[in-house]
Amino acid sequence: MTVRPWAPEPRAGDIVQCRFPKEKLGAPGAKDRPALVIEVETDPLDQSRSIVRVAYGTSQDVEQRYAGELTVRATDPKAGLDRDTKFDLGNCVRLPFDTEWFAPSPNRRYGEHPKRGVLDLGNLQVKRALQAAVLEARKAGRL
Repeated sequence: MTVRPWAPEPRAGDIVQCRFPKEKLGAPGAKDRPALVIEVETDPLDQSRSIVRVAYGTSQDVEQRYAGELTVRATDPKAGLDRDTKFDLGNCVRLPFDTEWFAPSPNRRYGEHPKRGVLDLGNLQVKRALQAAVLEARKAGRL
C-alpha cells in the first residue's frame, strides 16, 4: 500500500476517522475509530504534508465520563457520528494526516475523505462541555 497525504487538511474541531494507535505509537491501530482534531500543523520535513494532534474517541461507556472526556451525541447533525462518542482530551497523539493513519469516513459526507463531521461550537452546550473537559484534564494533570 502506498501511503499518501489526505487533502484538504482538517481543522481543529473536525471529527475524523482514525487508526488511533493502541499499544505503541509506531503502528496504526487495527480498528478505525472517530478522533477529534485538536491541532493541525505543517510537517517541518515536508511542507506538502500535515501533522495533526487527535484525541481518542470511543463509543464504549459514554455515560461514564472521566476528567478530560467530552461526550458528543449521535443526534448532533454536524458531528457525523452514528453512535454517541466520548473523546479523551488527555489521550492525544500527533500523527501524519495520511492514508496509513486515517481512513475514509464511513458516512461519506465529505466524499472519500476521513472527515466525518465537526464539533458544533455554535451550540453553547457543546462549547461549555468542551471547556469543562479541557479544565478537568488540566486539573488532573492529563494535558
